[in-house]
Amino acid sequence: MNFAENLRTLREKRGMTQEQLAERMEVSRQTVSKWESGGSFPEMEKMMQLAELFSCTLDGLLKGELKKADENGAALYEEHGNRIAKTVSAGVCCCIGGLAVSAAVESILSEDGSAIFFLLFALAGVVLFVRAGMASSHFRNKHPYVEPFYTEEQKERFHEKYTSFLTAGIGIIIASVIWMIFAENVMHMGESLATTVFFLGVMTGVGMIVYIGLQASKYNVEAYNADNAWENSEEGRENNRKIGKACGIVMTVVTAAFVGLSAVTGAWGELWWLFAVGGILCGALSIYLSRRRD
Repeated sequence: MNFAENLRTLREKRGMTQEQLAERMEVSRQTVSKWESGGSFPEMEKMMQLAELFSCTLDGLLKGELKKADENGAALYEEHGNRIAKTVSAGVCCCIGGLAVSAAVESILSEDGSAIFFLLFALAGVVLFVRAGMASSHFRNKHPYVEPFYTEEQKERFHEKYTSFLTAGIGIIIASVIWMIFAENVMHMGESLATTVFFLGVMTGVGMIVYIGLQASKYNVEAYNADNAWENSEEGRENNRKIGKACGIVMTVVTAAFVGLSAVTGAWGELWWLFAVGGILCGALSIYLSRRRD
């Protein structure tokens, strides 16, 4: 076990003395000294308090090699954050882009034929979401704690980029809505072409907003450490199981409703919005069921 070395490393990173840590833990300085020298081991209650204090998991505190991990942790975290932002935003673009492609081919193929294109693109988006989720879970398990490393200068430069991306994304979405109104009421353009351009614009704007939002989350290393510690606690695992069950039930009901209603009405291409509603419900349930510690 590397507990003694990890505790000393974490304490020194926070700029805390043994006396200050002892005061926070309500023990004597000699007790902390024994912990760091390997002469004694804290009780489970104290161990959990230490994990919470340093925003790390129990496994990371007990068995992790935090000192060694710091050497390449920053680079790995940066690479992982960029990959997740690209993957998730690509998944969102696939789902919305499927609507654009479906609208484009609707005048050539039947309505059912165009719906197949949307479902294929939506499937690609779901695959990307699952891939991002699995990659994120794997990274969090392997790197339970990352030492905050972004400088204030780096954060300030990113804030300028964040503002530009966010305003541009919102502007593109508004411009797409204006285009749709103008194309139908002024230019009297065909519905298929107008809708295709509209969804392409929405795809671009939403994709930019999702990408830059995930990049912003990457810069909050402290929140990553706190969330990771909570999710790996027993309370966090139980909460995630509840969310998984609830979302599974919602999506099962949505899928059954989509298949049933489409089979009865024959409107396979018009009921895609049920999945969007299901996704929103899952997001709302996740927020409602999450019970974060203060």
